[in-house]
Amino acid sequence: MTPRKARRAPEVTRDRLLDAAARVFVEAGYDGTRVVDIAREAGVTTGAIYAHFRDKADLLVKALAARGVEPAGKVLLTDASVPVATMLRTLGHIAVEGELHPTEMLLLDAATASRRERELRDRLECVIGTHAAVLASMVERARAQRVVARDVSTPAVVRFLLILEFGSIVTRTLGIPPPDPKEWTRLIDRLLGGVSPRAATSSRRRPRSPRSAAKRLPA
Repeated sequence: MTPRKARRAPEVTRDRLLDAAARVFVEAGYDGTRVVDIAREAGVTTGAIYAHFRDKADLLVKALAARGVEPAGKVLLTDASVPVATMLRTLGHIAVEGELHPTEMLLLDAATASRRERELRDRLECVIGTHAAVLASMVERARAQRVVARDVSTPAVVRFLLILEFGSIVTRTLGIPPPDPKEWTRLIDRLLGGVSPRAATSSRRRPRSPRSAAKRLPA
């Protein structure tokens, strides 16, 4: 075996373990999964797992981080060539009509398990934090493209988008029928219009009261 292949072997094993972990977690759930089950699925020993990961929680979090919190929109979010308004409309439709990705189901299960395991919750917060940073970068691009006004808080927009993402996982898991596509697009456009610089300018122009307007009329 050449030195180059020897260096790559651990990476191959690690990727195989992450793939196996994702499959087993989705099938059996976090609580129902044992490290030995993941080792068997990957065709390695449990020792190989502990050579790469600290424990089951570490495997779960690393699988989420490697596969992406929002796989369907991961490419769109980081593609600076796509206009942000177009990207948000596309992501909006994925959120209600797209097929549920295994990683999204894994995230839902991880969030439930994190209520009982503080360490898992802390690690999961790091994964969500990384995803939130990607969203924040997208919001700043939206600001540069005059889609989001400067007086609209980036953290507030990011929290709103996270709520939409995780809410979409729950509604699709429950099989709740999506709204009419045209009505959904109309709503997204209204929301985009509400955070645009034009909306911010309009809100600063307060209408005059009838009494003040009457005072300005010539006698």
